Amino acid sequence: MSDESVDATDAHLRGIIDEYMGAFEPDPEETVGLRERILQIVREDAALAPATKLTTERGNPFRISTAEVRGIIREAVDTVPGIRARSVTATPTGDPEGSAVDIDLTVTMSAGTAFVSAAEDVRRRVAGALTAHLGIPAHRIDVTVEDVFVDEEAADD
Repeated sequence: MSDESVDATDAHLRGIIDEYMGAFEPDPEETVGLRERILQIVREDAALAPATKLTTERGNPFRISTAEVRGIIREAVDTVPGIRARSVTATPTGDPEGSAVDIDLTVTMSAGTAFVSAAEDVRRRVAGALTAHLGIPAHRIDVTVEDVFVDEEAADD
């Protein structure tokens, strides 16, 4: 975040806080440092990478870096022989929101790989990884082949 955007954000938040404080007459002792604490929390939140909001099976919301979620999924996909992960999108879903996740991913596939069985293997491994790492089930996992490659090691056999 640039200094200019921090200053603009601080000014905007100060205005919101001042408006709130004008409508609410708190005890002056209770407000010491309140504004700075709120700004600190917002700055810390803004400094975090984009996050995916999920919900545990007990209904407790939590946030995890979107890059971490994508990494878990990519790692699971890359364990399937002849398949390599490309793009990954994880969308929180379920009731309550975030108690499950919809996955859209693109992959590259080795020439000669049977797509239908490989896609089912991808779905099983991704679903297992999401449950094992996040405790969140996959609601839907869509797999699209974006490209086909020649596996040099398989071609040499």
